[in-house]
Amino acid sequence: MRKTGYIAAGVILVCAAFLLGAAGAAAQESGVSRVGAFEHLDAPRIGLPDDAGEAPMRELCPDVSDMCERYWAYTGYFVRNATIPERHRELLILRTAWLSRGDYIWGRHDVIGKEAGLTAEEIARVTAGPDAPGWDDFERALLAAADELHGSRFISDATWNVLAAGYTDDELRQVVLIVGNYTQLAMMQNTLGAQLPAGSPRLPADDGR
Repeated sequence: MRKTGYIAAGVILVCAAFLLGAAGAAAQESGVSRVGAFEHLDAPRIGLPDDAGEAPMRELCPDVSDMCERYWAYTGYFVRNATIPERHRELLILRTAWLSRGDYIWGRHDVIGKEAGLTAEEIARVTAGPDAPGWDDFERALLAAADELHGSRFISDATWNVLAAGYTDDELRQVVLIVGNYTQLAMMQNTLGAQLPAGSPRLPADDGR
């Protein structure tokens, strides 16, 4: 009897673990989580020149460094030379900034996004992601691509096929590289303490997610 009880208890535990695992997987599939919360720095962490100015983001990685000069040439490409529509580029960047808690990127691209044609309401809606009402199918796929790259480093076939119907192969590459570039930029700015000019837009407050 005691052996039978142990077996029954074991079966119950296995079933419970399976159900909890399935529930967890379903929860992950229903949305993507932002990076862990942290307190944004109120000053740079590394030494800067005396004449660095009010918002010395570039001086955090100065052009006199060969590494930094090459990096700025790379990251600047996506603002100056990307061939996807500016509105699409800004949706990808803003969603990446939100997921990465990139306050500096959000502040800059709140402004640049509006110059590209996004409304204040649309920029605020970026925080709700691809499932928020109001996006067209292609914009929903763009936001989903940013989420999928953030969550699994892979764009699903369903999302890819929507984008491929409207983009060239080179533009599809740009989607991946833009999200990757601004993820890396957020890492650097968050960690080194890039400071926005006074009065700049900041990341919207969230519910702790």
